[in-house]
Amino acid sequence: MARFEQFEQGSPDVAEITGMPVDFAEHTPDRRPEAIDAPALPPRVMAALMAHRLEFEIDVCDLFDAQLRGKAPPLIDARIGRAYRTAHIAGAVNMDPENVSRSALQALPRAPYIAVYGSDAQRLDAVRVSHAIAELGFAVKIVNGGFAAWTEQGFPVAQTSAPTHRIAAL
Repeated sequence: MARFEQFEQGSPDVAEITGMPVDFAEHTPDRRPEAIDAPALPPRVMAALMAHRLEFEIDVCDLFDAQLRGKAPPLIDARIGRAYRTAHIAGAVNMDPENVSRSALQALPRAPYIAVYGSDAQRLDAVRVSHAIAELGFAVKIVNGGFAAWTEQGFPVAQTSAPTHRIAAL
């Protein structure tokens, strides 16, 4: 804790690292405006934002339902290979941004879009792969919440190989 206390006191290290003075008092909870007090967006703006979000995201429940009906889009797992081999959504192909190519994408089954999932909602692995796919001119949607949301719902997973050790953070 003492290590962080020196930063709270305005240590020159913070100013050196950031290149600007840091006043931690400005960032305390009692000085931030509360989200509950912020005005809501006008309904038409909010409707447009939510419609746009539906254009580039798919929910894990909708994906699972599409799998059950045989209507699921091609699925790409954007996580590291070790995580994919440990467990992944059935039918997914593992691909990182460096391996996204027109030929790899053309080898996937034809569908209105390609779905991409990553580790969870906080990491950008799915965003990076989705960006590479979109740059090549393919329609893409991100699976909202990623693999963490899929397993949280209790949906089935597949394994490529038996894990030899536990992975702390996929």
